Amino acid sequence: MIPQQAAPSRMQTHRDFFSAYSFDTLISGAARLRPQAIALADRGASVPFDLLAGHASALARLLADSGLKPGERVLLTGGAEVSLVIAIVAALRGGFEPALAPLGLDAGELAAHARAIDAAALAGPTAYGTSIETETYLAAAALAPSIRLVATLGPQAIDGAVDLSTEAVLRYAAENPEINIERGKPAPSHAPRIITFGRGGKTPVIHQQATLMAASLDFIARASIGRETPILSTLPPTSFAGLVTGPLAALLSGAMLTFEGPFDARAFLKSRDDIGHAHLVIPAAIGGDLAKAGVFDGLASAVLVSRLSPQTSFVPPERIAAPCPLIDLYAIGESAAVAEQRRDGVPLPPAHAPHFIGFDEARTLTLEACPQPGQPLAVHGAGVTETP
Repeated sequence: MIPQQAAPSRMQTHRDFFSAYSFDTLISGAARLRPQAIALADRGASVPFDLLAGHASALARLLADSGLKPGERVLLTGGAEVSLVIAIVAALRGGFEPALAPLGLDAGELAAHARAIDAAALAGPTAYGTSIETETYLAAAALAPSIRLVATLGPQAIDGAVDLSTEAVLRYAAENPEINIERGKPAPSHAPRIITFGRGGKTPVIHQQATLMAASLDFIARASIGRETPILSTLPPTSFAGLVTGPLAALLSGAMLTFEGPFDARAFLKSRDDIGHAHLVIPAAIGGDLAKAGVFDGLASAVLVSRLSPQTSFVPPERIAAPCPLIDLYAIGESAAVAEQRRDGVPLPPAHAPHFIGFDEARTLTLEACPQPGQPLAVHGAGVTETP
């Protein structure tokens, strides 16, 4: 059940409220209750919950057998696709800490990300739309002494790297029948953290899973997302906003998530037509053009993602005439993702009023603004990762 924004009588302001939620518990629970329901899809894959849970278990075991130890960090790079989500879940299930970097970084940049978090492993795809210069992974590892393992997430294997493609993981599971590929395995006793990168990719930001859960539940409530309506997202799950509006929103609401990436106009329009009534998550910069082209017709909502620096004051995004509800999702650095529904087409400031999530007779403050007029953006609450 999705929490409501009602104002019950008793209030909590701490993150312990969300400690029962994690990627792993959500997927394990869904695999038991709705094993054949589709969890995630992209242009090349459609994955039900039981396969998602089982694949993540096998991949977690394969990473451990490759020499990784619980608590070590895995630098993952990827786009808006299912394989990256499976790798994130596998890392968490194995007790490792996934750090998420966007595609397109060169060897020096990847190595800098790895050194910043003391990564023990590096993994990424060999294709995303077109082929990727996979030697970049090996070159980055040579520049980051902490990396002991280089791996690829498919679809192809490369010499010198461990093959973690779907086919390789399924083969591994078949050779190790004690791994239940259909149902997965119990979650670890603790919830590993997730790392993203802010300030131009130079600063790692460490997120508790409970914080991401609180932010995603707040987004779900503000955007009125439920199990019956799918989510179509163009955002890779490599940022706070990408995680909150994508895989976490889908898992917490029960909605199916379809990724659309890399962006290609023809493929995007086909996915939009195929999926029909959906919540569309896109960069705000292209919202006006898509609205004029009729892409918003028939949508449940359009979520317009704007990236804001916490060092600047708020500047409202452009107004858009649209036939569906418009939700502004303000990604404030890598610390918060604040959803505000427009009123009569007018954008509202982030957290212009406090956000609460209600459960039974208690409620939790998820987001509250704390600047003075004309001052830099600042928010706090259970759905915010505090940064220096």
